[in-house]
Amino acid sequence: MESSTVSIITNGFKNNLFAIDFYFEKFGSLAQSEDQSAVEDKNQYFKQCMDELGIDKTKPKEEQNFSSEDVLIFAKKILKAPKLSHQNFEILSRSSFLMLNNYFEYLLADLLTYYYQKFKESLNEKNFKITLKELNEFENIQEATTSLILKEVESMMIDFSFHKLLEHFENELGIELENQIINWDKIEEFRERRHLIVHNSSVVNKKYIVRTNNPYNLKQGDKVNISIEYFNEAFKEFYLAGLLLCYNCWGKWDKENADQALKDMLNESFDNLKLEKYELVKRITDYTNKIDARNEEQENVLLRAKFNRCIALKKLNNQTDLKKDLKKIKVGTALPLFQLGHAILSEKEDSILPLFKQTKALEDVDLDKYNEWPLYSFVREKEDLNEQVLNILKEGDNIN
Repeated sequence: MESSTVSIITNGFKNNLFAIDFYFEKFGSLAQSEDQSAVEDKNQYFKQCMDELGIDKTKPKEEQNFSSEDVLIFAKKILKAPKLSHQNFEILSRSSFLMLNNYFEYLLADLLTYYYQKFKESLNEKNFKITLKELNEFENIQEATTSLILKEVESMMIDFSFHKLLEHFENELGIELENQIINWDKIEEFRERRHLIVHNSSVVNKKYIVRTNNPYNLKQGDKVNISIEYFNEAFKEFYLAGLLLCYNCWGKWDKENADQALKDMLNESFDNLKLEKYELVKRITDYTNKIDARNEEQENVLLRAKFNRCIALKKLNNQTDLKKDLKKIKVGTALPLFQLGHAILSEKEDSILPLFKQTKALEDVDLDKYNEWPLYSFVREKEDLNEQVLNILKEGDNIN
């Protein structure tokens, strides 16, 4: 872990979560189809049994008479009907949900390990228990130190409650938890539901109700499940919490790579814009909005992040915050690209075409970018304006 960085840990976490999300999305519909097929098979079996008995749904019951022998045969067949179970999707959704929880725990462990490996002096006063036999198994002091740190982190992960673990990050390591952005109560509920699935056969108990304040109004004895909507909500919250936790650790422990951290945040906001996850973009940029630029490169990155935020706000139809944010963005001396973005978001149509010409002349926009970038969707949806912009991009009009 000593050769690691918070950047590597962050990318590992994102890759793990994206793999689970891809797996769930790819096979979730297939599992549901299989379960639906089982329902259809059972319905077909019932219909066949009814046809064999001679039941006619179009006739009144009193007009249909069956011998006791026929009824007995029908009853026996019904008892042999295929058992209906939505187990395919259930197994998939639960296993995917458990992995989300696990990968978030792995992230916390990786961050703790990295911190104590990099700042070993923080454990100078810590008493460790190690036998002479164990000590002789190591090649050098460095190996022994690494092993002790791993054991210490493992003990924290086992002995600390989730709340205490978060307190450790905040109070002992000085890492902000971004309580105004991250919904830690939701994450607590995800973890408690995970415990129900693993340790209590998915049955709600009093401990769950007390620890979570019961946001879903469940009763003791109810069985929890993982719907597509619930999984997506869990993914979003774990992803955001892990991301912002990593960025705060990055800023504290790897300050020399702060520029790269900001670029990573910008990429996350842009990628989620393309996925139309506008609420998530807003929350990511709630975080970047708090950051003060320390150099020109950071200033440029944060400006782009502000535009991503405004795009998300416009997509969410949050006009109040959009107007406030646009007023704060000064583009008078900025590149035509930024002036164009501001004009589009402000719906200043008279300025859009001239600015497209200027931006194209500087090679900051072309047909591919126009068709792909979320910003330009506001132009593409206006038929006449879209046609004029396409003419500019295709014909290479000169600046007026």
